[in-house]
Amino acid sequence: MTRTLLAVHAHPDDESTSTGGILAHYASLGTRIVLVTCTTGELGDAPNGAKPLHPRT
Repeated sequence: MTRTLLAVHAHPDDESTSTGGILAHYASLGTRIVLVTCTTGELGDAPNGAKPLHPRT
């Protein structure tokens, strides 16, 4: 039986900044990883304050 680790995050980059090491560790052990992202990140900030879906002027 393969184990499954379900990771639920609010924003699209949260898994890489908060639990990436844990996910990689368990994936290396053969654990099936399921990642759920609850938003598209449309309200987040990119570097230099750039907003997704809003072209820079």
